[in-house]
Amino acid sequence: MYRIVFHKLVEEDLKKIDKSDVEKIFKTIEKKLMIDPISFGKPLIGELKGCRRLRIGIYRVVYRFDGEKVLVFILKIGFRRNSEVYMEAAKRINLPKVMC
Repeated sequence: MYRIVFHKLVEEDLKKIDKSDVEKIFKTIEKKLMIDPISFGKPLIGELKGCRRLRIGIYRVVYRFDGEKVLVFILKIGFRRNSEVYMEAAKRINLPKVMC
């Protein structure tokens, strides 16, 4: 089973999402990304090459995973609209990262 680690700004992302949707997002992360982040996520391209995305209704979870460390690192959780979630995730790649 993979361990999940969140970027420190994900907490801010979640404040913008309805509480019931946040619960659904966490349950889906637990069911899918903790078990098999490769099969359930779609690979991304461009600045986010090496990252994947998980679709949960109108939300997207952008993440990286490390098979050797058995770790999934969540970069961004947000609405898909206008690819904003992907642009924000790309900005976060080079920021200080970890919030467990």
